[in-house]
Amino acid sequence: MLDYPREISALKKAVNGSDDIIFREIRSGQVRVTVFFADGMIDMRDADMGVCTPLINAKGAFSKDLEGLKSIFCTVQKLESFNTRKQFVDVVCRGAMGLVIEGSETYFAVSVHGYPTRSISEPPTAAVIKGPREGFTEDFKANVVMLRRRFGSGRLVFKPLVVGRYTKTQIRICYLDGIADKNIVKDVADRLKSIDIDGIVDSAYVSSFLEKRNYSVFKQIGASEKPDIVASKLLDGRVAVIVDGSPMVLTLPFVLIEDFHDSEDYYRRPVRTGMIRIMRLLGVFFAVLLPSVFVALTSIQYQILPLELMITVLNSTSGIPFSPVLEMLIALIFFEVLGEASVRMPRYFGMAISVVGGIILGETAVSAGVLSSLTVLTTAMSSIGLFAIPDEVGAFSVIRIMLVFVGATLGIYGIVLAVTALTAYVAGMEQYGVAYLQPFAPLIKSQIGDSVWKRALGDSEFRTPVINKNLRKLKNEK
Repeated sequence: MLDYPREISALKKAVNGSDDIIFREIRSGQVRVTVFFADGMIDMRDADMGVCTPLINAKGAFSKDLEGLKSIFCTVQKLESFNTRKQFVDVVCRGAMGLVIEGSETYFAVSVHGYPTRSISEPPTAAVIKGPREGFTEDFKANVVMLRRRFGSGRLVFKPLVVGRYTKTQIRICYLDGIADKNIVKDVADRLKSIDIDGIVDSAYVSSFLEKRNYSVFKQIGASEKPDIVASKLLDGRVAVIVDGSPMVLTLPFVLIEDFHDSEDYYRRPVRTGMIRIMRLLGVFFAVLLPSVFVALTSIQYQILPLELMITVLNSTSGIPFSPVLEMLIALIFFEVLGEASVRMPRYFGMAISVVGGIILGETAVSAGVLSSLTVLTTAMSSIGLFAIPDEVGAFSVIRIMLVFVGATLGIYGIVLAVTALTAYVAGMEQYGVAYLQPFAPLIKSQIGDSVWKRALGDSEFRTPVINKNLRKLKNEK
């Protein structure tokens, strides 16, 4: 049996006298009950009407255990008991209301959460013309509900975890039983349980522990702010990780081709979607290779250019005080800084910076003879192509700068060797038993068509092998 006065003093000491932790004592007949909670973290109406009022009206006529409290409470919220003070305090600090009842043997907590959250709205990273417009928020309970709404089946499973010594961040592993590979689910759960860190404040912290190559330039964990996209990935056999406090839900295993698919691809006609995907592939291809090829041709192998084009290039670059490679690096760095400034500044200032930097400064640099017009044009075309795949801008920006150095020293042949080596490196990457370049390496013929040219839904009979064990997606009614 708990020593009631001593326990109240110990609990106040456990929260270090924090001003936002409220203690209130009420009486149920001759029984003293202390409720304590974090101010602003609970629904006061539900706490008063569903918990405190029934306790007062009961006048102590209830058994001091879970069943006794359930019989008198008017709330349907989750009720738990705890044997250790530390677990009890942690739960209350996460938003539950704690109960210490005189004469009881355990602590009790009621999940009457009621903290303010951002309303559900269209995410800025995945705006669509057609399709659902709701996006995940920073409240993991709302995110769980948005996924649960899309599955009228008990096959959708959420596994709870708590990570972080001080933040006690709640995490949910989500998957579809019977479709997801249980070995992948177990591997993800084991990695999350092994995290020993002071705190987790965003899903990006978690993704660094789930990745197998933390220093790779390529991302290895998918992320989305849209419930419909995550739901479709769950149907393909992937595992989702929801982190409290983050609107980005992680999905894994991740393959590179996923970032070439847009959130609106699911709602467009197959022909239109296929054409746009091909444009994205070509855009990234030219964005990465154009600056390095330009440097190689203007500094080493200009003789392979047609005569008319070579004269145009020589006339454009004559009188420029910098070498072609230095000129290209200055332009690339200028556009990188301009992009960062336009993103970090407030919206209206960012728009003004883009206009001033992209048009006025670029034109001035060409007129002053600091940069050639072809260099500015090449850099602008490359930067536009990068943004065809927003989630891979960081990786491809690093790669194109590296290729500029290769093109300046080894020419076209060096670029070909570098691209070959990069392709071999990417082909050798794998996450949770799934190749990073799947379905191209290894080759999965049944999935190649849907990776680039979208299939009609009625023709997509099978899911991706390896990611899941239940391959059949659509029943064959013939």
